Amino acid sequence: MPPKENRIGYRRNGKKQACEPCRKGKLACDHGAPFCGRCVRRKTIAKCIYHPAPMTRKTAIISPQQNSSVSTDQSGQLQSLQSMGTSHPPPFQSPAELLPETPSRKGQNGAIAPESPAIQKSVIKRDIFSTWKPKAGWSDMIFRRSARYYGPTSFAAIFSEHQEDLLDIGEDIRKHPGAWPFGVPLLGRERPNGPTARTKQTVKALLNIPSREVCEMLLANFDSIRETSLNPVMVSHCITSLWSTFEAELSGPREEEPMARIADVLFENEETPLAPSPDDPTEWMNTFTGSNIRFEMMGMLFCFFGLGFMSLQDWDPVFKATENDGRDRKQTAWRMKECAGVCLKMCDDSETVNYLVTALIQSLKRLETGCTGDDTYSIRRLHGDLITTSITSGLHRLPDYATSKVTAASEYKRRLFCAIYCNDKTHASLNGTPPLLTRLFCDVQPCLDLPSEATFLPEDELTLELNKLDVNGWKKSDRSDNTYYSATILRIKVQVCTIREEILELALGVNVDGSETRINDLHRRSFEMYQAIPPQLQYYTAGKIPKGSTGGLLFEQSHILLQYLQNEFLIDRVAIARGFANGQGLLDTAMEMIDISMMFWIKRDQLMRFSHSFDWIITYYGIPSAGVICIELLKDAVGQSSIQFSRSDGIQKLTLFIAFLEWVRPTDGNYTLAQRLRKVVRRVLDHILEPSQKEVRDEAGNEVPLDPMLAPFNEMDDLDWLNTIDWTQGSWMDFN
Repeated sequence: MPPKENRIGYRRNGKKQACEPCRKGKLACDHGAPFCGRCVRRKTIAKCIYHPAPMTRKTAIISPQQNSSVSTDQSGQLQSLQSMGTSHPPPFQSPAELLPETPSRKGQNGAIAPESPAIQKSVIKRDIFSTWKPKAGWSDMIFRRSARYYGPTSFAAIFSEHQEDLLDIGEDIRKHPGAWPFGVPLLGRERPNGPTARTKQTVKALLNIPSREVCEMLLANFDSIRETSLNPVMVSHCITSLWSTFEAELSGPREEEPMARIADVLFENEETPLAPSPDDPTEWMNTFTGSNIRFEMMGMLFCFFGLGFMSLQDWDPVFKATENDGRDRKQTAWRMKECAGVCLKMCDDSETVNYLVTALIQSLKRLETGCTGDDTYSIRRLHGDLITTSITSGLHRLPDYATSKVTAASEYKRRLFCAIYCNDKTHASLNGTPPLLTRLFCDVQPCLDLPSEATFLPEDELTLELNKLDVNGWKKSDRSDNTYYSATILRIKVQVCTIREEILELALGVNVDGSETRINDLHRRSFEMYQAIPPQLQYYTAGKIPKGSTGGLLFEQSHILLQYLQNEFLIDRVAIARGFANGQGLLDTAMEMIDISMMFWIKRDQLMRFSHSFDWIITYYGIPSAGVICIELLKDAVGQSSIQFSRSDGIQKLTLFIAFLEWVRPTDGNYTLAQRLRKVVRRVLDHILEPSQKEVRDEAGNEVPLDPMLAPFNEMDDLDWLNTIDWTQGSWMDFN
């Protein structure tokens, strides 16, 4: 019989240990006390013992020629009973085992305690990889695989829908990322997923962790980043726990040996899938921070550092610091992007898939677009990875609010998926490609209108915050209340994007009903949606006069208006493509869009902390509206325009727009694209203001009217690119 006190111990990585039957059978244990649920169901409670020291046997040294292994490592991971029978690299030690002996950094609660600075400074700097060898038997070790979402049509659905033990197909397992399951790899020991290569890459990335002072400075500037995947409470907690746990390694100069110790913790933690999310906020964050730090969270920290650097001005003193090695704003952000990419690669090597990996890809995509712009093939591939990972981790089918408890973890996941859903519509609109997430297959539930820190409050205080919401999840407030949260903005974006999804269906779909009635209905619902948003976030007063807001409120009001106007813009495009004349509506919307876009430059002194987003605003909103105005000016120049249009007003707007384009900095991601557009707009204005006297005639000598869509302006190298943004006529508009 088991002892009266069947206490559950903890493994070295802080996770609860499994009972002996589950451990030996490689089964998931629910850690129930005094007996786990699996043993109760199987009526084997007599064997359900949480052994205080299950790994007491000495690990055997396994040679490459041996075909079997019965040993287990100290972290409780099971090794396979038979090796792959292939030649593996000779066994070697981990980098930490090569370092001089230091007092244990494990505290009573399993947390890693900091070493004294004196001990840290006594470490001799040397090439730790010249004699470094991994632990014995690493090539034959097996680990649990990350949980994945499987729908009712999946191959294992029949088995998983029934809980009988006879139908339990068990857990999926994986081998060590550096193993040779298919024989000797092409690159041999130099393969990028080998133990030595992985540790070298990780150490190189960790060497770029900013100093404590820089971390605190970036945290103080968090409001300028505006990235849903990077929750301020979560990031702040992670940075604090990182420094408290690894203070000895991080307080001194960045050297390989201290970083190798941090890398060891990361590699140990990747052996176990991310634990289920506890209800308590602090317990939840502790599952992937501190001594439990994981590659996915470390990568998110690098993304935060990179976005923080991008939000600064080019002349900020941080870029002159010695530790920055002379890199400018974009170069510094790109280095952080590279480090985050290393962390993502480590996750890929170990087949780690969870909501944190999804958040890492989301923040990495945001950082990369800030460095390289939005029109790159790399971004398109990264977007595909983002969608695949979000679906694999089950974010597209989260539980309803009515059937689940609101916790910090559940609300973070919901906000994350809302942001990904909106990002997908933005990506599809920008590139003219089909959206990959649709409401037909995804349960898109708007997040709650709560401040970011509310879900991290104690349960009773969170309940009070939830009582302040109406039945639709909006905060109850009167019109005099100008308070709004990041969740408020996200909820509005979700509403905009649900309409955008239907617009994209009409614009990009095949054999889709695009009747005039449906298009008019889209216009109506889009207008009603904008009128129903919280009044403090509307740009105009009742008389359509700008409210005169400043700072962050002005930025959010104008950005929301631009998103609404773009929906109207795209609906008019679809109407024209379907043969429903609405050129006047398209031009009027374009004129308003370019006015709002230029407002960011005109009031740049008030919006300077958001200046890192200006090039994106030009790309996404300015280019389409400027293209329509250019085309109408060219038509008007040859008397082909039938639309009410002020030629003077159009020329003035484009002149100011050129000044905005010239203001875009070389360190902005879309700088090159902005300069291409500047050249085109300037040449269009030159052509309008100084028309050529040369007449265009056909072979018979008859004068041919100018077709601005096909005009062979030989002197305009980039005018052909302008045709790609003409959304008023031509075969390009024939969607079907």
